[in-house]
Amino acid sequence: MKKLLLITSIFCLTTGVFAQEEIEPKSTERFNHSLGFGAGVSTGYGLSYRYFGGKLGAQVNFAPYKDETKVIMSTGLTFLFRLVELEKISFFAYQANHFYFEEESYTYTDYEYDYYNGNNTTAKEVTYSNERKFFNNGAGIGLEFTPNKRLSFNIMGGYGGQEDFKKISFTGETAIYFKF
Repeated sequence: MKKLLLITSIFCLTTGVFAQEEIEPKSTERFNHSLGFGAGVSTGYGLSYRYFGGKLGAQVNFAPYKDETKVIMSTGLTFLFRLVELEKISFFAYQANHFYFEEESYTYTDYEYDYYNGNNTTAKEVTYSNERKFFNNGAGIGLEFTPNKRLSFNIMGGYGGQEDFKKISFTGETAIYFKF
């Protein structure tokens, strides 16, 4: 009986050891594509699409606006380079390009009163038109905070030339993304 108990105990202990499976660490799932909203002096503002692969990435921001008197368009293209990637935070360098276009035109009626000839009033239509367009460029460091695997918040800061390099100053950018 003692031998049977000893053999059964050894069998039970050794089969438990052989049944254990070696667990390898799982690689985290990375979503390379993102869609959201971004705003910045150097990156532009509006709807934003971002592709960020292993080390290199690109971001495009676009916002058109039009009404009866005004047209505004902000278009940005940003290049990204990942420096450090941690579990929920990654740091990256960026180089941003932003083209801004604004056109405003409207027509109004201008009345002139002729003081010398009495009560004669003349009306003429006057068209006002104004156009602004410029290029912003910047470079700096960014931080991406990913609280869960599908949502990310971005903040970027650096230095850049604004309004066709008429001004050189600090620049700030931000974005929120849904990753897929």
